[in-house]
Amino acid sequence: MIARRGEVRGWGWMVSNRAWLLMWLPILAISLAHYATGAPFYWVHDVLRRLYYIPIVLGAFAFGLRGGLVTSIVVSVVYSPHAFTHVFHRDPAGTLEKSLEILLYNVIGVITGSLADGLVRERLKQEQIAARLAESLEELRSMERQLVRAGKLQALGELTAGLAHEIKNPLASMKGATQIISDEIAETSPRRRMVDILSKEIDRLGAVLERFLSFARLPRFEVAEVRVSELVEPVVALMAAQARQSDVTLDAPACPDDLVVRGDRENLTLVLMNVLLNAIQASPQGGVVTVSCQDATVRKQRYCVLAVHDQGPGVPEELREKIFNPFFTTRDNGSGLGLSIAARIVDAHDGFIEVGAGKTGGAVFRVLLPARS
Repeated sequence: MIARRGEVRGWGWMVSNRAWLLMWLPILAISLAHYATGAPFYWVHDVLRRLYYIPIVLGAFAFGLRGGLVTSIVVSVVYSPHAFTHVFHRDPAGTLEKSLEILLYNVIGVITGSLADGLVRERLKQEQIAARLAESLEELRSMERQLVRAGKLQALGELTAGLAHEIKNPLASMKGATQIISDEIAETSPRRRMVDILSKEIDRLGAVLERFLSFARLPRFEVAEVRVSELVEPVVALMAAQARQSDVTLDAPACPDDLVVRGDRENLTLVLMNVLLNAIQASPQGGVVTVSCQDATVRKQRYCVLAVHDQGPGVPEELREKIFNPFFTTRDNGSGLGLSIAARIVDAHDGFIEVGAGKTGGAVFRVLLPARS
């Protein structure tokens, strides 16, 4: 049976409003006119006899083979008394002609119904092809975004490493010179305070430089098979204290034991910690952060999906790509490195990270890592 939009399941279609409008009422009207027409009116009988094809064709296009066949059978049954008996007025046409007409009713019903079902099958096939093409196009767009992001992060990492190297040496010289000057100035001298300020600022610049380098340096990996449940549970336990301080509840259902990824446990732990910390900081007091893990097939490849859903304000669509850029942050005290470092680590594991809107509000960060059997 081929499904049609708005079609009543089973045999209920026979008494639907559509069936009455297209088939039963026209058959009733034609039959009443046919039975009421006198025998001398040959041409009227010829016209009315052929009008039966209209509800047969309409029934076939509306309900397929079953519609065309049922309608042709009903027409045959309704017309037969008028064709071969003297109920009211008998159709004056020849017996062979009327018999062939009844046969043709059923042939037309079967052929038209089969063609209509073929059209529906073709339409459904085209819709499936269109859906697959749309899915493939969306996957290509997603791959393009990931490649652009990976290239951008790599280029920024190389640029940052170069700038940090150029700044580090002069900064070390300035630090040494400050210490020498500090030894030459007495503790009671008013100038000593200026030297202390200069030393602290150089230290602060050194700390900023280290943060830059932490993004530029891609961490080394010790690749091994990692069970996802053994990765998630320690991180959730570690971040529970941070969540309590922020009056946020962590909800982390147990992960399936058969979910295994291949990667570096320490770096994957860092990824999950950065994403989870970002969700806790974004959630309001009394909010809930949910951590879930499952497997999914994306682009014909099996992935382990770690999803972190918060109840914060969410991430506007225009910022969903920028949020993974280094040093981009929406918080006053944020460094803008946590998510960018997480993105680089996930990319190095042949996975990807994405952010979207949650069904009940907030943001959902999804980390997808290739799953092992």
